[in-house]
Amino acid sequence: MKNQKGLLKKDSIAGYLFILPLLIYFFVFLLSPMLISLFYSFTQWNMRTDAQFVGFQNYKDLLFNRLLYPKFWISLGVTLRYILLELPASLMISLLLALLLNKGLKGTNTFRAIFYIPVVTSGVAVAAMWKWIYDSHSGLLNMLLSLLPNGEFLTHSWLNEVGTALPAMAAMAVWGGLGFKILIFLAGLKTIPGELYEAATIDGANDFQKFIKITIPVLAPTTFFLVITGFIGSFQVFDQMYLLTNGTGGPNDSTLSYVLSLYQHAFRYSEMGIASAMSYILFIIILIVTMINFKLLPQKVD
Repeated sequence: MKNQKGLLKKDSIAGYLFILPLLIYFFVFLLSPMLISLFYSFTQWNMRTDAQFVGFQNYKDLLFNRLLYPKFWISLGVTLRYILLELPASLMISLLLALLLNKGLKGTNTFRAIFYIPVVTSGVAVAAMWKWIYDSHSGLLNMLLSLLPNGEFLTHSWLNEVGTALPAMAAMAVWGGLGFKILIFLAGLKTIPGELYEAATIDGANDFQKFIKITIPVLAPTTFFLVITGFIGSFQVFDQMYLLTNGTGGPNDSTLSYVLSLYQHAFRYSEMGIASAMSYILFIIILIVTMINFKLLPQKVD
């Protein structure tokens, strides 16, 4: 018994040693900055002078003082429009492609690799490529459109027009996130027993009925996961807005995402207290939406 207890104690110590680097990372680089940011959200601090405690004033000004912070609600609206443009499209396209890849057609593995390449590609490289695609003079998109009959009327300065800048960035995000979503949907499709489809075929169900009655319900937990992670990721969109607009969120703030606005307050206007308050407002919004999704979306298959 003593030897057994000694071995268990050694195993416990070994286990704690293995997770020690992760614990250090969590406390030093995640938890500590979060708590420090929470403190500074109740202060006015420009990173050069001492912070002055102002209580909930930062939160009140952001939410209600549109003269002082007019871009807070603008950035929130831009982000919500971006989510509506990007998330449903990426989910539908990735599910369709996952269904095609799941059929085991020739070259499936090659297509899986091709779709996943954007996920592991540098964000800067992706932004540079899409900046060239959208270029108003020598861009690939305008070049292809100009080949169509009356195509000159279809060409645009995609990133410099209010009506096209945000959809253009949403299209870029859809392309960049397909690989991950396809991979998750494929994993979900592999868990569906073939007997369900065989029984449905015997009952006379067509392909569409199988999709509605079997595939969609069984994929509900997978879809729930992708909706939650997709919403969180889309609400924190920053890199493409920053890289494609040089950090301005233009034209006319049409691509000023919430996190880009937060970045501007922190490092352009030196309003670290306001930026910290914005980060916690973002946390509360994501928490509320996640709770709503938990209530509304089915997560279990009967």
